[in-house]
Amino acid sequence: MYFEDLPLCDDLLDALYDMHFDECTPVQEQCIPHILEEKDLIGIAQTGTGKTAAYLLPIINLLMTKPHPDDAVNCLIMAPTRELARQIDQALQGFAYYTGIQGVAVYGGNDGARYDQEVKSLTKGADIVIATPGRLISHLSLGKLDLSRTTHLILDEADRMLDMGFSEDILKIVECLPKERQTILFSATMPEKINTFARRIMNDPVEVRIAVSKPAEKISQSVYICRETDKTAIINHIFADKAPERVILFAGSKQKVKELYATLSRKGFNVAAMHSDLQQVERDDVMNRFKARQIDLLVATDIVARGIDIDDITMVINFDAPRDAEDYVHRIGRTARAGREGRAITLVGERDMPALRAIESLLGEPVPRAELPEGMTAPEHGRSHSDKGEKGKEGRGRGRDGRGKKDKQGDKGRAGRSHGRHDRPRREKKSESPNASDSAANNSQSTEEQSQQPQGEGAKKKRTHRGGRRHRRGGKGNGEATPTQA
Repeated sequence: MYFEDLPLCDDLLDALYDMHFDECTPVQEQCIPHILEEKDLIGIAQTGTGKTAAYLLPIINLLMTKPHPDDAVNCLIMAPTRELARQIDQALQGFAYYTGIQGVAVYGGNDGARYDQEVKSLTKGADIVIATPGRLISHLSLGKLDLSRTTHLILDEADRMLDMGFSEDILKIVECLPKERQTILFSATMPEKINTFARRIMNDPVEVRIAVSKPAEKISQSVYICRETDKTAIINHIFADKAPERVILFAGSKQKVKELYATLSRKGFNVAAMHSDLQQVERDDVMNRFKARQIDLLVATDIVARGIDIDDITMVINFDAPRDAEDYVHRIGRTARAGREGRAITLVGERDMPALRAIESLLGEPVPRAELPEGMTAPEHGRSHSDKGEKGKEGRGRGRDGRGKKDKQGDKGRAGRSHGRHDRPRREKKSESPNASDSAANNSQSTEEQSQQPQGEGAKKKRTHRGGRRHRRGGKGNGEATPTQA
């Protein structure tokens, strides 16, 4: 389905045209019509399926076509992390570029000046507020935020918010909203606690479930069945032949991240740590330096597993097997992006065997076993199971890439961006377009969505031409790649 086949206003379609989005992903095709009808909705979809656009586009359309007060918070979007909140805000800026719809991002870790700016924006009212639960509770408790007229509530990555202990905070926030509202919940997984939670705050929701994608074919997966005490030595062994470059090392807790960072720093590696104890300015600095290739090895909690858009990660190492099998897919999905190859190595200790079995059940096949370094032995209960794999081999990635052929074409970069360009009327030079950066153009409809914010954000933008997007389909079938969302 094409976006132009949906009942979206011309201002949104023009922004999508400028951002080179033609076709809907499955989650967008299934969710947008229900949200436009103002139904409650539960969407089960992974990061990277285009779920951010699946709720932002219809919500913007509703705010443009339905009467809403100018001095109220009309839509509240909650996200588990500051990084995701910022990326949703950046995506909103791109999609709403021609509409005049304004958003405010509210999250912790900033200085007093930023807090004062948030208070000012919330007091005046905002079309859309994007916030982390903790920061929102702070504004509510100080009487700086009125949600009594909010008509749309969106919970993004609800499973992560509940895992992080935000369930009580969310329920307190929901109590401040009117009962007559539209509630939308997106989650990568649907455990029973999410289902129970959703039923408490939603009214007869429609459920849209997108099948879990398997890891990309170009990911070479392997596991080391080892003792907990040998894990650090295995990391040293992995880096002995080749120093780390563009590597993410995931650990299960922020304390373990700090310990690994200290150990690897002492060994002389160019390493940085990423965890929730860092201030926002510190987290931004770490991510910016890692993206700029000033850091070779990033040790991180699952804060980096979702919503972080870096295309050239060469290797992902799981120091601990993730508890949730689908989190494994999210973690290793940081590598082998945009058609590149990548490696994913998981260290499975005595306590990690149940998690490994869950991962292999989800994948539908065993993950190849890697041979332990000389002098190390597997724990007794792991030996026979490890023999079923291919010893001594790093293994080939056997997962299927759930994105599909067209998504891979979109990942290949600029080839697809020229599609239909000759049919498109030129804009005046002084009129900027909301084109995203290269990585955002490939991923802007997932939690990694990013769009450049032009001068004078929030104001209705003037366009020289409107009809050019109608000709984009005409270029199809001429051998050019079609730009689609990752």
